[in-house]
Amino acid sequence: MPRAFNDDEKREIKQKLIEECKKSWSAHGYKKTSVAELCLKVGISTGAFYSFYNSKEDLFCDVMDDFRDGTRRMYDEVLSTPPKKSEIREALKRLYKEFAENDIITKRHGHDYQSLLNKVPKEWKKRHAQKGIDNLAATLFAPGVGLKIPEELAKGIVDTLLLTVVNKDNIKEHYEIFCILLDAVIDDIYE
Repeated sequence: MPRAFNDDEKREIKQKLIEECKKSWSAHGYKKTSVAELCLKVGISTGAFYSFYNSKEDLFCDVMDDFRDGTRRMYDEVLSTPPKKSEIREALKRLYKEFAENDIITKRHGHDYQSLLNKVPKEWKKRHAQKGIDNLAATLFAPGVGLKIPEELAKGIVDTLLLTVVNKDNIKEHYEIFCILLDAVIDDIYE
């Protein structure tokens, strides 16, 4: 039987599991991330793991929620309401760096990620779809932002720029290239 943890230990262990899962997911993918290895790195038994999570997939859901929440906090730190063009530039640069450091996002179109999505709880999928993916779009393209071009075109340009991170392993100086491209188009998108 796993030992009982106090509330502080529970929070600390959950955060360590999330951090180790992020690292493993980025390095090895969902399928090759092992609960036993995560537990070894965190210093708990596999039995104790199941007192925190019902499944590996539940942990992965927490990792994605943690990433989304961190991104939201970053927007809140950088962006005023409505955001200024300089703030949008800074937020996009930070977001790109976050994507580049977390291969979780860059791998979300692959088979491994689809395998995960097939196993996550339906309630999480529903909540995740409602909360998260369009948070940035809601901020960057909100009324009052001052777009010079139609919103759909602006979204397409921003998405295309951010998607350069998918090829980061094949492009030297990928961040610098992203910044140059962003600086080249931002005045055409925002007033």
